[in-house]
Amino acid sequence: MRKMRAIGQLALVSPEPSRVGEFYASAFGFRRRAEDESGVDLELSGFELSFRRGAKATRDGIQIGFRMDTAAEVDAWAQELSRRGFALVAPPSGDRWEGSRSFRIADPDGRQVAIFYDYPV
Repeated sequence: MRKMRAIGQLALVSPEPSRVGEFYASAFGFRRRAEDESGVDLELSGFELSFRRGAKATRDGIQIGFRMDTAAEVDAWAQELSRRGFALVAPPSGDRWEGSRSFRIADPDGRQVAIFYDYPV
C-alpha cells in the first residue's frame, strides 16, 4: 500500500461561508486563498480548509482539531482566544495521566474546534 504524507484539505458546507472563513482567519490565522459566492478557501501551513455554500452546515459528528507541540501551548491558546473575545465551550483540561490536554470552541456554524496536545506514550 502506498503511504500518504498528510491530510491536506477539508471541505465543509456552510450557509455563510464568508462569515465562517472570517472566524478561522481571525481565531487561528488562516489565510484566504480564494472567495466567491459559492464559498471560501483558506490555508494554514499547507492545509486547505474550504467552506461551500449550502442550506445546512456540515456539523453533525464533525470536529476540527488543531494539534499543538506542548500542553503549555494549549493553555496559551485558550488564554489568547478568551482575551480576544472567543467563547470557550470548556476550559483546558486533561493531563499526562489522561494522555492529552485540550479545550474546545465552536465556530459560527456550531462545529466543535479542538485545540489539543497528546502526551507521548
